[in-house]
Amino acid sequence: MSIDHILINTSPGETRVALMAGERLIEVLVERLGGGSLVGNIYLGRVETVNKGLDAAFVNIGTGRDGFLALPEARPQGHDTDGGGGDSIGDYVNDGDAVVVQVQRDPVEDKGPKLTAQLTLAGSDLVFRPLQPGVSISRRIDDAADRQRLTALVEGLVPDDTPSGFIVRTAAREVPDEALVADAGRLTERWRDIRHARASAKAPAMVYAGPGPGCRAVRDFGGPGVQNIFTDDTQTLSEMKAFCEAEAPDLASLVQHHGGAAALFEAFGVEEQIDAALSPVVALVGGGSLIISQTPALTAIDVNTGGADGGSRQRTAQMVNQDAAVEAARQIRLRNLSGLIVIDFVSVRDEASKRETLEALRESCAADPVGPHVVGYTRLGLVEMTRPRHGLSLGDELGVPWGGMVKSSLTQALAALRTAVNQGRGVAQVSLRASTAVIDALKDTGGPGPAALQETETRLGLAITLVADLDLAAGEFDIDLGKGV
Repeated sequence: MSIDHILINTSPGETRVALMAGERLIEVLVERLGGGSLVGNIYLGRVETVNKGLDAAFVNIGTGRDGFLALPEARPQGHDTDGGGGDSIGDYVNDGDAVVVQVQRDPVEDKGPKLTAQLTLAGSDLVFRPLQPGVSISRRIDDAADRQRLTALVEGLVPDDTPSGFIVRTAAREVPDEALVADAGRLTERWRDIRHARASAKAPAMVYAGPGPGCRAVRDFGGPGVQNIFTDDTQTLSEMKAFCEAEAPDLASLVQHHGGAAALFEAFGVEEQIDAALSPVVALVGGGSLIISQTPALTAIDVNTGGADGGSRQRTAQMVNQDAAVEAARQIRLRNLSGLIVIDFVSVRDEASKRETLEALRESCAADPVGPHVVGYTRLGLVEMTRPRHGLSLGDELGVPWGGMVKSSLTQALAALRTAVNQGRGVAQVSLRASTAVIDALKDTGGPGPAALQETETRLGLAITLVADLDLAAGEFDIDLGKGV
C-alpha cells in the first residue's frame, strides 16, 4: 500500500506521526521529549577503547553512552581486504582518535548506539554518500531505460572536490530532472557545512542533526502518492512548510493545519488503530485471525481459520493464508517488529499453495522500507523471516507486558495531557484525576512527564491540579473542568 496521508500530532511531551493508506494505519512514529532518535545524526567522536576481541571500537559521541563501531562499519567503503579478511579494527582507529561517525541504530536496553564511519545524507530523491564513489539505483526501479537515464544524470551531479557518490531512491523515477539536480545541490552543500563544522569542533561533538519526526517522515515517505499532510500544531505547521519549501517543493502546498472539532488522530481513526496494534489478536477480513506473540528471542505469528469458510478445507486454508500473508506484513511494519519472525500458516500439503502464500508474503513485504527478508518454509512447515531492527517496537515504545501488551503509565499520562489540552481551553480550573501510577509518571523527573505537564499548563494558562484516585484502574483518568464566571 502506498502512503497517501501523513498526519503529525504534536502534543505535550511527544510527537506522533501516522502514515496512512486510505483509512488504514500503515506505520506510526513516536518521539518523546528527551528521547528523540539519534539515527542519522553525525558526530565527531573520540575513540575510548579498541576491543580486539570484538574487533570493534567504543566511541564517545557525547550522548552519555559510548557508541559501538564494528570493523565492517569502520572499514572504508570499497577497501580491498583480499577477500574479506586480514584486517582488524586497529587498522582504522586507535584509542584517543577523533573519528567522524553516524548513528545507524538508537541505543536500546544496555546497548549503546550503533555507529558507522560510512556516512550518508538522505534527501527526498537522492542519498549522498561522501567518500563513497559510485552511483547506485534503487532495486525497485526495474525499467532498464529509467535506470540508464538516472545513472547518466546523477553521475554528472557528483561533486569534483571530493570522492563521493549517490544512491538514487525509488521516488526519483517520478520526478523531473531539475528536482534531482536541486536535491543533489542541497545534499552536497550540507556536506560542506558538516566538513566546516568538523574542522572547528572538539570531540565529542555533534556536527549534524537530522530533521525532526514530521520532517523526516515527509522526506522519507512523501512520494507522488501523498495527497495531504496534516498537522494540529501551528509551530509544527510553520516548520513543515519551511522544510518542504526547501527540501520538497512539490509537497509544500499539501501541508495543512487540522482545525476540526475532533482531535487529528481521532478524526482519522488512528487512536483506535494504535490500540488495536497493541492487541495480540488481529481479525482477518475473510474470517480467521492472527495471534501475535512478541518475545525477546523472536516473534511468533499463529494463523487460525476461525469462522472462515471457503467451501472446502483446502480452499479455506488457502484463502485464510492469502489474507494472513498480507495482514502479517502490515502488522509487522505497523508494530515495528524486528529480528527473527516465525509464521505458522494454516497447514496445506499442496506445494503450489505454499508457493502462493510465500509469494503473497514477499509481495506484501516489498513496500516495507526496512527491507524484511522472507526466508521460506522450514522442515516443520513454519515460515521464517527476518527484519532489521529499526528503533523500538510499537509495543515497547507505548506499552508494558501484562498478560499481553497494555499501555504504560507514561503513555496514559501523556494521553491525559492531550485530553486536557483539547478540553481545557477557556476554562478557569482543570483537575486531572488518575491512578497513582499515572500521577507518578507525570512527576517522574527521570522522564518527560514534568516537562510535558508544564507545557500543558503553559498552553492552557493555568495550573493543573493532580489528584490520585484509588478508585480508578491503572491507566484510567478523568478530566474535571471548572467553568469561569
